[in-house]
Amino acid sequence: MRAVLWARRLVYLCVLVGALMGQLFDVGWIFHYIFFLVLTIPVLSLLLSLPGIIGLQVRLGADCHAVRRNESAVWRFALKSRFGFPVARVTARVRMRSVFTGMDKTLPVVLRGASPGIAASWNAETGHCGLTVCSADRIRAWDCLGLFALPLKAVSGGSLLVMPIEEVPAEIALPEGSGISSPVPKGKAAMGEDYELRPYRPGDSMRSIHWKMSAKRDELVTRELLAEKLPAPVLTFDHFGTPEVLDKTLDRLAGYSRALLERERSFEIRWAHPATGTIRRYEIGCEREWNVCLAAVLSDPAPESGRGIGTVRGTEQDEMLFQIHIIGDSL
Repeated sequence: MRAVLWARRLVYLCVLVGALMGQLFDVGWIFHYIFFLVLTIPVLSLLLSLPGIIGLQVRLGADCHAVRRNESAVWRFALKSRFGFPVARVTARVRMRSVFTGMDKTLPVVLRGASPGIAASWNAETGHCGLTVCSADRIRAWDCLGLFALPLKAVSGGSLLVMPIEEVPAEIALPEGSGISSPVPKGKAAMGEDYELRPYRPGDSMRSIHWKMSAKRDELVTRELLAEKLPAPVLTFDHFGTPEVLDKTLDRLAGYSRALLERERSFEIRWAHPATGTIRRYEIGCEREWNVCLAAVLSDPAPESGRGIGTVRGTEQDEMLFQIHIIGDSL
């Protein structure tokens, strides 16, 4: 764009020199008029273009926030004028960067006859999972003759989340019981389940008081409901590999997560940062928590090699964990 700008300026300079030479070697009034016209036209062009340029607003973004892999999405570079005046031409450099895969792509955008509401659009690349952020810089608004290019402020176009395709497993072999019982939170169970007796505490419901046992002990005794504690599934995966392998891994991770959510089974997702080995942990109990975790997975850079999650090692709490390690097919 800079070369075009200087080429137009060079052409104008040649015309201006020609008009000046005609004025110097000819005493007729026509050359005085031509020289004055050539000299003032750029100023008039700039003055006519300023109202549209001053009120110009640039908007950049995708037509949706998130899509599944290989679904269609569109980026839009649009103009809006506060005062309703057009601009002869607007140019910009748009950069699209995938935080997950590291893909970085730039493309030029040119809008000619930029009337208010005009936009340029192009298809987003959704062939691989990841979070793509888009921005535009080197934005220039040109005057009518293309001799002046006024810079505009760079804009950030938000992000597009390309999610995996859920590969739901045919079945998940999960242990159904642990033989260990734990107190049920208030409001989560009805009367008639297994229970143990304990002294009354302020705040306990009057319906939970065991009146016969209270009469025998001469103090208030409360039923505490018990439920069998199920081992918590932990889904782990290695956050590195080629884009194709990562796509397959995330497809299976999403499928297992969907199956557990449909069973109303809480679970945990863990992975290791491929460079530092720091363990990322997300507890999932509903759709919203799964979406938050997936956004975090796709926002973490994933190189082709790095440190894996390994196995879940023992703390006392880990005795109640059931690990499922997700792997993708090597291509």
